[in-house]
Amino acid sequence: MDYIFNGIFFLSVYLSFCAVTSWADTVTSPLYTHLFTNYNPRLLPMCTPDEKVTVYMGTALRQMMNVNEKDQILKINIWLRLKWSDCRLSWNSSQFNNSHLVVPYDTVWTPDITLYDSSAEEEMMPGRTDYRATIYPSGMVYYNFPTVLQSVCLVNVLYFPMDTQICTLKFGSWSHSGSELDLYPSTDQADLTNLVLHNEWDVVSMKAIRNVLYYQCCPDPYPDITFSLEIKRKPLFYIMSILFPCILTGSVAALGFALPPESGEKVSLEVTVLLSLAVFLLMVTEQLPASSVNFPYVGMYFTTSMILVSFSCAMTVLVLNIHFRGATGNKLPDWMRRLFLNRLAWVVCVKTGKRENKVHSEKNHYQSQKEPNQNTFSNKMDVEDTTNTQTVNGNLPNQPRLPSIVTNTSSRDLLLRTGDPMLSLLTEQSDTLKKIEGHMQKDESEEQTNNEWYLLAKVLDRICLYVYIFMTILTSIIFLAKMGGA
Repeated sequence: MDYIFNGIFFLSVYLSFCAVTSWADTVTSPLYTHLFTNYNPRLLPMCTPDEKVTVYMGTALRQMMNVNEKDQILKINIWLRLKWSDCRLSWNSSQFNNSHLVVPYDTVWTPDITLYDSSAEEEMMPGRTDYRATIYPSGMVYYNFPTVLQSVCLVNVLYFPMDTQICTLKFGSWSHSGSELDLYPSTDQADLTNLVLHNEWDVVSMKAIRNVLYYQCCPDPYPDITFSLEIKRKPLFYIMSILFPCILTGSVAALGFALPPESGEKVSLEVTVLLSLAVFLLMVTEQLPASSVNFPYVGMYFTTSMILVSFSCAMTVLVLNIHFRGATGNKLPDWMRRLFLNRLAWVVCVKTGKRENKVHSEKNHYQSQKEPNQNTFSNKMDVEDTTNTQTVNGNLPNQPRLPSIVTNTSSRDLLLRTGDPMLSLLTEQSDTLKKIEGHMQKDESEEQTNNEWYLLAKVLDRICLYVYIFMTILTSIIFLAKMGGA
């Protein structure tokens, strides 16, 4: 039972298809025979000697597929819309019951529109011959087809990644001059209503301009239509992946001046930052064309940052050299002490310990004033000893004399001649204390020299820090303003 119903269904479908085909043949066959009996699609549709074919061209941009900055190639999906009048394909609509006629591509004559700056390796306009043309009773022929175009686009990367590019698409006839085929744009703007948004580029406009040029090969003019596609890059991806890490890495280099020299990591930090900037610069240069005419500002910014980091590395080596200069026994020159420790130290907010140095100098001054008084007292004791000796010789009663610690040479010799062992012991202790005091003064002098070199290195480190921060902020503002001014 099911086989019977299926057979009846397929039979009805077949009869309906045959009826429709027979009706279509009845409607279109006479018109097709009337138009294409003696029609040659290889010849220009020129019915009078002075006549020329006028072709109107329009485009609709569908999608921005790719912009290869390194190879400078633009790849887009575009809908081409061609319109022209063929005097051999007109008919009376009242005689033939057809408002239009759709025929294959190779049936009618079509203009050989060519993309002059095409970079396609195989077919220039793929799919051009796969679609059909529509003919109207007035003889107007419309041929619309989608295709993928690859065109040469000179990319100006000066303002990368905040750049705006203008790519030109130049269309014209390759075989016919302007005396045979004239070309006009349908509208002054391309159709962007069906545009698919791109994740990297925004389409600003696509203007059409008609040009008439004379070439050296031929005396006749050659008209063409140039579409100027203006696109603007979306910079957020490159800002977050290249610019922001570069600025952050350059800021980390300033921490090298804040590290103490004893850590031993100052130079290694600067070298690491320098290598990081070199990696970022390599990432940028791999994406951009090797052009010496329009070197991007972002590349100049990376180069300037590398120069600043190299300067910071050199200054770090200089600071380390100055910091350990005191170990060699060299004293700080007076002009350096006056310039850096007395004047520039308070400007860069470095404490030099002037109050301790002042107390130490006052103490030395007090001791220097005290020593003459002690010598005077010792001389006085020597005079008294001499007087007492003369009195004894003058038959005066002998009086007991207490031993005293003296520093005068004549008194020391007098005491040594007496042969008292206690006085000899005290003299040896006095000499030992003087040696200890001399060593302590020497150590204190060396420590003071080391502290002066250390303070000088600290002042230079702070000056370099401020200079580096200022130069980094200044270069960042200048180059970001340059890139943003595209």
